[in-house]
Amino acid sequence: MLRLFLIALLALSLKASVTYDEANLLYERGEYKEAFEAFEALANDDADAAYMLAKMYEQGEGREKSEQKALEWYKASSHIYYEQSKHSPLRNVQKQQKEIFKTLDKIDNSETQETFRQYAQSLYNFKAHNANYFLPISYRYDDNYGDVNGHETRRIESEFQVSLKYDFAANFFKFREIYSVAYTQKSFWQSYSDSAFFRESNYNPEVFVTIPTSEIGDGRLLKGIRMGVAHESNGRGAQDERSWNYFNTSLFFQYNILLAELKFWARLPDANDYNPELIDTMGHGYLKIAIPYKKNLLDIKIRDNFNSKGSVELNYSYPMSSRDDLFFYMKFFNGYGESLIDYDNHVKKVGIGFSISR
Repeated sequence: MLRLFLIALLALSLKASVTYDEANLLYERGEYKEAFEAFEALANDDADAAYMLAKMYEQGEGREKSEQKALEWYKASSHIYYEQSKHSPLRNVQKQQKEIFKTLDKIDNSETQETFRQYAQSLYNFKAHNANYFLPISYRYDDNYGDVNGHETRRIESEFQVSLKYDFAANFFKFREIYSVAYTQKSFWQSYSDSAFFRESNYNPEVFVTIPTSEIGDGRLLKGIRMGVAHESNGRGAQDERSWNYFNTSLFFQYNILLAELKFWARLPDANDYNPELIDTMGHGYLKIAIPYKKNLLDIKIRDNFNSKGSVELNYSYPMSSRDDLFFYMKFFNGYGESLIDYDNHVKKVGIGFSISR
């Protein structure tokens, strides 16, 4: 019944709200009147949209030229940017990075100085991919884990996930597509055991391209498509080796406040197929629903391969402060495939901790 309800829900459509990228695409096409209206709808809350509105007033694009209006919107853009950036926890970090850099002796050659700055300030462009969380308490309440290399395991452990992506290129084919590489690591740490060993770690590098599908006001439910290839393994050898390579496609939807990802994958041929039956348990995809309400965010991931070996995962987060990078995080899992080493074992567990991304 739940599956039928979710499928029916995804079949509905809703008029899409305007995004900055969509407005900018209209501008690049020379459709200035439509672009102006789109930027105008965003300008009160978006510094970039306010800047573009000012620029169009200044150059008389889509509206009659007005230096006074241009000046007003340039000021508004600056004000919005300042108000948004002053609350960012990275703002003070970046300021202090610059202060530390100033204490170093200046290099005469400008190119060497730039390389020196990049090295000293450790500049990067990484973003969160999946959730980044740490659960000091992760408790399995249905059964015990098996012993690992002679170490006795406990039902209570700690769990954490690190997931980052790097967008390295965009818009090669003028579809507004973004090319990315990503890495996700999930680890299960027997921190309450005498030897405090890692029971299991799963490593998941991937490369993919994300393509937006909606245009301004087209009312499409489908917002984007992602296609990529990935590898996942637990880094072990012999009988404990668990690994697979796969091609995957995700479809992203929005209905009102409801966000959904429908993901499919197909296993790629592997010369060293250590666990050919893994796909029988992992299935061929999942449906993930995210429901934001005010400051709350609940996401539900359902995987069902129609052989009684699916899973349900619920994640809930809530801000712990006014910061944008610290959240209370709670996770519930029931089913198969929670980790690669236990892909064919039924696991029920609950975890409590915090996350630094949603």
